[in-house]
Amino acid sequence: MALIGDIRKHSGLLTIVIGVALALFVLGDFLSNRGPQGGKGDNIIAEINGEKILATDFNQRVEENMEAQKLNTGKENLTSDEQFQIRQQTWDQVVNETLLLEEVSKLGLTVSTEELDDQIRGKNPHSYIVQSFRDPQTGQFDPATVVNFLQNLDQVDPQMKQRYLLIEKAIKEDRLSTKYRNLIAKGFYVPKAFAKRDYDARNTRIKARYYGVSYTSIADSLVKVTDADFEKFYAQNKHKYQQEASRDIEYVTFDVLPSNDDREKINRDVQGIYAEFVNAENVVSFVNSTSDERYDSTWMKKGKLPYQIDSVMFNSGIGATYGPYVENNMFQMARLVDVQTRPDSLKASHILISYKGTNVNPDTKLTKELAKAKADSVLKLVKSNPAKFDELAGTINDDQTAAKSNGDLKWFADGAMVPAFNNAVLNGKIGDVILVETQFGFHVIKITGKTVPVKKVRVAIVKRMIEPSSKTMQDVYTQASQFAAEAKDMEGFNKLIDEKKLTKRLAERIGPDMNSLPGLTEARQIVIWSFNKETEKGSISPVFDLEGRYLIAVLKEVREKGVPTLEQLKEFIEPMVKRDKKSETLIAEVNKTIKSIADIDKGYISLGMKADTNEVTFANSNLPGYGKEDEVIGTLFTMKAGQMSKPVKGNQAVFIIVAEQVTPAPPKDDLTPEKRMLTNAFRTRAQREPAEALKRNSEIEDNRLMYF
Repeated sequence: MALIGDIRKHSGLLTIVIGVALALFVLGDFLSNRGPQGGKGDNIIAEINGEKILATDFNQRVEENMEAQKLNTGKENLTSDEQFQIRQQTWDQVVNETLLLEEVSKLGLTVSTEELDDQIRGKNPHSYIVQSFRDPQTGQFDPATVVNFLQNLDQVDPQMKQRYLLIEKAIKEDRLSTKYRNLIAKGFYVPKAFAKRDYDARNTRIKARYYGVSYTSIADSLVKVTDADFEKFYAQNKHKYQQEASRDIEYVTFDVLPSNDDREKINRDVQGIYAEFVNAENVVSFVNSTSDERYDSTWMKKGKLPYQIDSVMFNSGIGATYGPYVENNMFQMARLVDVQTRPDSLKASHILISYKGTNVNPDTKLTKELAKAKADSVLKLVKSNPAKFDELAGTINDDQTAAKSNGDLKWFADGAMVPAFNNAVLNGKIGDVILVETQFGFHVIKITGKTVPVKKVRVAIVKRMIEPSSKTMQDVYTQASQFAAEAKDMEGFNKLIDEKKLTKRLAERIGPDMNSLPGLTEARQIVIWSFNKETEKGSISPVFDLEGRYLIAVLKEVREKGVPTLEQLKEFIEPMVKRDKKSETLIAEVNKTIKSIADIDKGYISLGMKADTNEVTFANSNLPGYGKEDEVIGTLFTMKAGQMSKPVKGNQAVFIIVAEQVTPAPPKDDLTPEKRMLTNAFRTRAQREPAEALKRNSEIEDNRLMYF
C-alpha cells in the first residue's frame, strides 16, 4: 500500500540521530568504551598517535552506522558498495574523533552541566534539539515538548530514551568541536605591519613593459635531455610531487558463459517444465516453486505485458499458455490465470486506527480489540454524519501523511495498495464508507472515485535463467588457473596474452580505499592483494572470482606514500625538463641580443618576442596575456622605475621586463578593514581545516587492508 506502507514509524527524533551518527567530529560510544591501554590482544585495526583502535570496536561502530543508514533510507539491505562507503565514513569519524579528543584533552576543554542544559532547554537550544522536537503537523519547534519529554524520560520507550541520550552526547561533543575551532580562530592576530604589507601588495601598482619569447618557439623534437637533466630537475622539485600510495595493475578476465551443452540441457528441462505448467492445478504454487522469480499477481491492461505474449493473453480464454520463449537471457512461459474488467485507478480517503504491534504509532496504548471498537464507533459516526469524516481524518488519523489532507489518498493505481484495502475500494461503490482491517490496523474508508473499467488480465509467468553449469564454471576456472600458473611473471603474463589472443586491460592509480575498479564492481579483493606487503612489482595474482568471470592480474607499478621515485615521475616531468633546457637556450640568446634598454626595441623583434604593456599589482600573480607568472611579478616588484631586468625564466616564456612607472599605494592610517579581511579569511579556514591539519601532523598506522 503505497502511502500507508510509507507511514513514519518513528518521530523526527530518529531522523536527527541518524544524521548525528554519520556526522564528522562526533565523539561516539567508540571512544567512551576504550580504555587508555587500548589493546586487547592483536585485534588492532589502526593506531593513531599511539592510541590503539580495536577491530571489534570499529566493526561495531560500522554496524551501528549501517543500521542508521537503513533507517534513514528505509532500506532493508544495503548494497556492497553502500556498505563499503559506510566503512570509509566510519574510518573518517574514528580518525577525526581520536585526534580531536587528544587535542581537547591537552587543552582542558570541557562542557559543563549548566552549559549542556542551556543547549537543550535554554532560550537558543542546539539545532539537534530544534530538529528533533519539531511538531510533525506544523513543522514548528515547541520548547514545552522538550521539557515534558525530559520530565518523563524514565517512562518513555527504552529505544527512544537511548536515541535521546545519543543526541545529548552529540550536542556535548559538537560543543567541544566548536570550542576547539573557536580557540584556533580567536588565537589569530594581525599586526599592523602585516596589514600594511597586505594593503601595499593590493594597491601598489607598476606600469610595466614586458617582452616574452614562448617556449613553443623551440620544437620539443629539437630538445635533447640527458639523465643528468632529469636528475637535476628531480632533486630541485621532487618535494612538489608528494603522492598517496597507489598501484597499477594489468589484468585479463575469463568470462563464464553457458556452453552449447548447457543451453541444450536447460532447453530440455524447460520443455519438461512447460508440460507440467500447462496442466498445473495450482498455478501460483507452481510458479513460486519452479520459477526464478515469484508469481506477480498484478492486473495488467493491454500493452503492459511483454510484446511476445500481450496479444495472446488478451485474445485467449483462461488457461491459455504460450512458450517457451527466450527474453533477457531467460527461458519464459506464460499462462492466462484470470480476466476481469476493472478500473485502472481508484480514489479514496481513510482514517487509520492502529494498535500495539502494528508499529505505525509507537505512542498508541490501544489493543487490537480496543482499536476495533474505536473504528466501529468512527464508522457509525461518519455514516450518520458524513461531514464528520474530514474532521476526524485530520485529527485522529494514525496515518500522519494522509491526515494532512483530511485522509485523502489521492488517485492510486489498481493494485497499488495492500490487497484487503485495494479490494474493498474496488468492490465498493463511490460514496460508500466501509471498515477494513490490514496489517496496519483498522481503516474507515470513504470511496471517492474510480476510472472507467477496462479489460485486464492476470498472467502467471515462469522464468528460468540460462546459466552456466557447474562443469562449465569449473572448466573456465581451470583455464584461468592454468594461465596464472604459467604466467609466473610480467613477461610471461604478456607472452601468454599474445599467444592466447586475450584482451589485456589496465587499472591505474588504484588507492587502498577503493572498492571497485573501472569496469569491475566489488573488486575489493584485488585491491587488498595489490597492497599486500608480500605482493611485489611483477607478481601474478591468484584467480579472483568476480561472479560471472575469473580475473588474473599482474602488479605493474607500486607507488608508496611520500616522494615518488624519478622513474615514476620521469614521463610526467619530461615537458618541464625540456622547458628548462629551452629556457637555457632562450636566456643565452636574449643576453646576447639585449644588453640594455637601448637594445630592446630592435632586439625583441629579431628574437621573435611578444611585447605587452600593462599595470600590475603584487597581490595578483597573473600576468596579462600569460597567466600565472609568480617569478615575473616577483622580479618586477624588486625593480625601480626605469630599470630593466635580466632575462626571467617564467612558466610560459622567457621575459625581459621594464618597470616604466611605480605608483605607491596611497597613504592610509586606518588599516582596520585589512585586518578584518585577513582575520575573517583565517577564521573561515579555522572552521574547515583543523581536521586535515591534525591528520597531516599525526602518526596513523592504518591496518584496514588486513580486515576488509
